[in-house]
Amino acid sequence: MQPSSAAATISATTQRGRILSYQPSGQGTVSAAGVQYPFEIATHWRSELAPSINALVELQFDTAGALTSVSLVSTQQRTQEEVSEAARLAREKGQKIWGTAVDALGIRVLAAIGVLMAGAFVFNTLGLRLFATVSRSYWQLLGISADSLESFARTGASSFSAAQFFFLLAIAACFATMASGHPKAALGKCAPLLFVVIHTGLLFVQIKTAVNQAGEAMNGMRSVLGDRAAQMADQMASEMLGQVWQGLSFGIGFYLVIASSIVLAAYGYGEYKRKSIV
Repeated sequence: MQPSSAAATISATTQRGRILSYQPSGQGTVSAAGVQYPFEIATHWRSELAPSINALVELQFDTAGALTSVSLVSTQQRTQEEVSEAARLAREKGQKIWGTAVDALGIRVLAAIGVLMAGAFVFNTLGLRLFATVSRSYWQLLGISADSLESFARTGASSFSAAQFFFLLAIAACFATMASGHPKAALGKCAPLLFVVIHTGLLFVQIKTAVNQAGEAMNGMRSVLGDRAAQMADQMASEMLGQVWQGLSFGIGFYLVIASSIVLAAYGYGEYKRKSIV
């Protein structure tokens, strides 16, 4: 079988195709772009492995369109090409999403969201110096319970908590204007600040409650040792609470989270007012 005259019009010197047939005599046929080409293993084959039917091959042509070589496309090469193609598609998709986000939110809002996430996930937010110095990022704080000082100092990964879920939901609310043009959608940018205020208040209340519970446990000695022991227990609880407050320190993550949340809330409220007037 002779190559079709369409081969003479091939502009590219390389094409991909598949082996349609191969004879023990060393002759076979490959197909590329709907055109069949005969090849001989002694003349055209350039791979170490023998040809096999339906194998993916790379064909090279001279300037006249005549087949000059046939090479097997290895599995590793195909995998690399697929990974490169997936990366290219992901990059294009990411650029498209980024462009949409910039158009809907603006660079300043996206920068504030980036600072918020860096402050929450990367930098330490709160440190406690009591028996030992322990620092936690804001995301880690959301994953632990403040019911006891021991839980704050405990190391190891914690399970995904409801507080972490609502924090992610608050971040997602900042993108509400990408899905809705309603003026109130802009108020979604206020969600991180609202969440931080509520969670911080609850956190300090829980810490204070944990210390008070320790004092109440000591106060239980009243019935055994009398009023003198109760006074000592109250004094110890007060001193313990003072040590906890003195041992608390705020890291850069705290200030980044607070500042970015305030900035986002200001942008959101300002956008809401502008859209409401229009």
